[in-house]
Amino acid sequence: MSSTSPGASPQDMQERAAIDRSVRFPVMFFFTSAAAWLFAATILGMVAALKLRVPTLWDACPWLSFGRIFPAHMDALIYGWAMQAGLGIMIWMMARLTRVGLRNATYIIVLGHIWNFGVALGVLAVWSGFGNSRTWLDFPSMLWPMLAATYVLIVVTILVMFRVRRDGPVFISEEYLVAAAVWFPWVYITANLVLGAKGSAVMSAGVTVWYMQNLLYFWFIPIAVAIAYYIVPKVVGRPIYSYPLAKFGFWTLAICAGWMGFQRFYGGPFPAWMPAVGGASTIFALIGITAIAANLFYTMQGKFSLMQFSPSLRFSLFGMAMLLLFAVLSALKSFIGISKYLQFNLFELGLDTLAIYGVFSMAAFGAIYFIVPRITGCEWPHGGWIRRHFWFSTYGILTVLVGMFAAGLSQGASLDAWDTPFEVSVKVAKPWIVALVLGWIFIAYSNLGFFWQLALMFVGKGRRSEGPTLMHVAPGEAASAEQAANVAKGTAHA
Repeated sequence: MSSTSPGASPQDMQERAAIDRSVRFPVMFFFTSAAAWLFAATILGMVAALKLRVPTLWDACPWLSFGRIFPAHMDALIYGWAMQAGLGIMIWMMARLTRVGLRNATYIIVLGHIWNFGVALGVLAVWSGFGNSRTWLDFPSMLWPMLAATYVLIVVTILVMFRVRRDGPVFISEEYLVAAAVWFPWVYITANLVLGAKGSAVMSAGVTVWYMQNLLYFWFIPIAVAIAYYIVPKVVGRPIYSYPLAKFGFWTLAICAGWMGFQRFYGGPFPAWMPAVGGASTIFALIGITAIAANLFYTMQGKFSLMQFSPSLRFSLFGMAMLLLFAVLSALKSFIGISKYLQFNLFELGLDTLAIYGVFSMAAFGAIYFIVPRITGCEWPHGGWIRRHFWFSTYGILTVLVGMFAAGLSQGASLDAWDTPFEVSVKVAKPWIVALVLGWIFIAYSNLGFFWQLALMFVGKGRRSEGPTLMHVAPGEAASAEQAANVAKGTAHA
């Protein structure tokens, strides 16, 4: 339940301005570093998709082999872009919600440089062929203690803010942020310690998928939902529809998420109860995510026209729509009759891309479009580029998802035919990989504009004129999305 402030007092405005000044440099550091990693990751993703479509391309260059460039792309996307964007969002939102300024900005920036150094070493090691071939845990074993310690030292600041917060209700966004802050170290450290114990290959595969699923549900999704629960009330000017429903969604995810992961291995070399429990937990998690979506829907009732003008609202709600789609597809894939066609093929790639980019990244973009003007004192230069960022990102996400779903079905049907050679499953999916290439081209184009605009804001070259940057509205024409919607409604009636 995020608070709203349609008529904030001068004292409140001064307090918020002071909080924004205290977090400005570390938050902008994380945002600009994340955006640079995002652009690099999208280029790597585009090259990896091209290599998957044309395997003989760049055969003489081992640096451009799919086995190197694809994991480097995913690691840059997760640890370079998503983790840093999430940390910047967490710091600003926690400071605003608790009304506690950041006292150690330099300390956070130093830790941010250490994080970037560790991620750069890891990505270069994977790209050079020194990865350990574990999905999303490819970095050499010597790096994970440094990354884990750096993350813990950063989020301690967030937890201290929560501990000394001003007396009053604990907002649902705070609960999601605190949960994400403490869940990630547990998941990350546990997975790396178990994998470092030199167990069997089967155990290694099981721990890896457990980590992947828990990273999604214990870090990416909580931050995305926290963003939506903060942005929606702020923009529409009303509180969350139902606080008990918000709590129900939170605890459903908290209870169910830790059991997920093994449903990716239906029919695999694990006790049958493990994939079964993972599949049931995924279906129960859908109930919690449906509660979140319903809560936001009823909060937005009568205000959906604001999405036409507010970039923050449009991006964050699109992320929530993709979250519901991701939960539905994950639940469907948890049924054995469907799973046998969609596991161990390219559909998994489409589903992971939907979670990381469609859910988390789109919600993060909404938060960044909301936060950056408040900490820099200037507005985004071009509303047109924000529109292009949204639409080309949307085209890219949906193109990848549809293409990989079709490829997965083709591969699954081929693999299910016991008398069909394995190479046939590769051939039938090959035409659909064009969708993966096109999708990452769309996403790369959209992120180029985003990175350029964020760089302008970072160096203080944003727009200084009156009025927020709203889509479909000239600068200064309206003071808020609500006012822009009312003007548009009046013009339509006239």
